[in-house]
Amino acid sequence: MFKKTTIVTALLFILNSCAVKQTSLTMNDWYAFTKSNSERQEPSKVYEFSDGMIRMYGDENSCLMTKKSYKNFELTLEYRWNIEEKFNKRKSLKNSGVMYNIPLDASDRIWPKGIQFQIKENSTGDFIFLDNVTAKVNGKLIEAGASVVSPKFLANEQPYGEWNTCVIKSFNGKITQYLNGKLINECVEATSIEGKISLNYESSPIDFKNIVIKNISKE
Repeated sequence: MFKKTTIVTALLFILNSCAVKQTSLTMNDWYAFTKSNSERQEPSKVYEFSDGMIRMYGDENSCLMTKKSYKNFELTLEYRWNIEEKFNKRKSLKNSGVMYNIPLDASDRIWPKGIQFQIKENSTGDFIFLDNVTAKVNGKLIEAGASVVSPKFLANEQPYGEWNTCVIKSFNGKITQYLNGKLINECVEATSIEGKISLNYESSPIDFKNIVIKNISKE
C-alpha cells in the first residue's frame, strides 16, 4: 500500500509540474505611462477599470505595460471599439494595438521596441516591427527599421461595437497571430523572443477584457 501511494503521489507531482500555467492579468499586473509623462503611473489614474473591462479613452497616447517579462507564451484577449459618441471626438481611422516581446531594458516611450499586433481599421492583424526588430515572413527577411509593417494574410474583424478575440503565440522566434479563430499572420526567426506586453492607446476609444496568458512548451 505504501509503495502504491508513493507512486501515485510521485505521478501527481510530475503531472502538476508539467501542467500549463495560465494567468489572468489584473490591474496589479500593469503600470501605465503617457506620451507626456514616461514615469510609471498607477493604471487606474490613466484608464477606467470597470465591469471587467479596461476602458481606454482620452486625448493623450499612452501604454498599459506589464510589470513582468514573458517568453514562450500564448496570449488571449478580447477587444472592441468603443463607439459611444461622448468619447469619439476624432474622426480619423480607429487605431490601437497589442505589443509583446518588449525587452526589459527597452525605454518606456511611445512606442517601445518590440512587435505589435496591429489593431486598426482595414489593418487589424498586421505585424509592426519596431526599433529594428526583424523576422522572416513567407521566407523573406523583414528589413530592419524604426517601424516596419508586414500586412496580415486576411481580414476577419467584427463590426464596430462587437467583441473580437485575439490570440498571439510566441515560441522561440516563431509567432502566429489569430483573430476570431483564424490565422491572419505568421513569422519565424523573430529577433525579439521575450519581454513585456502592452496595450496601446492611440487616441481611439477601445475596451479590452479577458486578458489571459499561459506558458507553452511547443509551437
